[in-house]
Amino acid sequence: MTRASRRLVLAAALSLLPSLSSQAQTPPDVPQKVEILLDWKALPTYAGFFLAREMGAFERRGLEVTFAETQGAISSAEMIGSGKQYWIGSSSGIATAIACSKGQPIKSLAVYYAKTPTVIYTRGEDRIAHPRDLYGKTLGLVPGSITNEEFRALIAANRLDRGKIQEKTVNWSAYDLVEKKVDALIDYDEMAPSELIAEGRHIMMIRLADFGVRAYSLNLIVNDAAWADPARREIARKVEEAVQEGYNMVRERPGDAALYFSRIFPRLAPRYVDRSIATVSQQLSGPPTGIQTRAGWEATIKTLEQLGLLARPITVDEVAIFN
Repeated sequence: MTRASRRLVLAAALSLLPSLSSQAQTPPDVPQKVEILLDWKALPTYAGFFLAREMGAFERRGLEVTFAETQGAISSAEMIGSGKQYWIGSSSGIATAIACSKGQPIKSLAVYYAKTPTVIYTRGEDRIAHPRDLYGKTLGLVPGSITNEEFRALIAANRLDRGKIQEKTVNWSAYDLVEKKVDALIDYDEMAPSELIAEGRHIMMIRLADFGVRAYSLNLIVNDAAWADPARREIARKVEEAVQEGYNMVRERPGDAALYFSRIFPRLAPRYVDRSIATVSQQLSGPPTGIQTRAGWEATIKTLEQLGLLARPITVDEVAIFN
């Protein structure tokens, strides 16, 4: 299917949803180009971004959008904070708050995941169901990943003895678990764990949000200097609106969203996309898509302060932009 055909299919499907197109502005004669930095690979986590492009939500707002990728939320926060090549993109709430406490000039513009989707996943036969079940086991950790900070948060929240858990440096391959090189790995629920489950493997998961790690996760961040520029602030608002349309489709019609995402990325196994999109849809439940609140950020900051993960005390207004 051609790109143009996909857009027609998506447009037809979206006509069944409550129309958001009335929010769009008449696009200018020359589209405004913007490159959005995603903090990981093109996976269903970021379906809202890709569907927004395919359904023409960016185009209707006069934007010509391309995507770049980096290796994790910490990297994304740092790169957008530098403002040298990228000034808007995705990160996680924890990475955003930690970066702000270290002086990075960024702020959150929208929050898509109201709680962290991070899980420690294990082989089903090992029956690891509680953080203390990790004692005597080997956990694989990826250097530079925000999941390392989330693991520290889990340790602190549950008063675990970290010395009783063996740690091993790994890359982003779930097969270290399958091949029994480690007993556990850590990732977003809809990423590697969903992939293994879609392959028919028996996987158990410890959800960090169920064990004291309660914080905002996937969010849209913007460089402070870019936000101060009226032209780029307007672009950022348009990006926010368009991505909200994309994630609204994932939230309200996950089956169709999975179908369209598979057409965009046919290399991904359909069963994996189906499960992953369904998980993303559940993460989007709660407040209206993309909404961030002072109470939500206060809770996130409080959690990180109590766990000793912030370089210095910060306020909500240092971290987030509110309408």
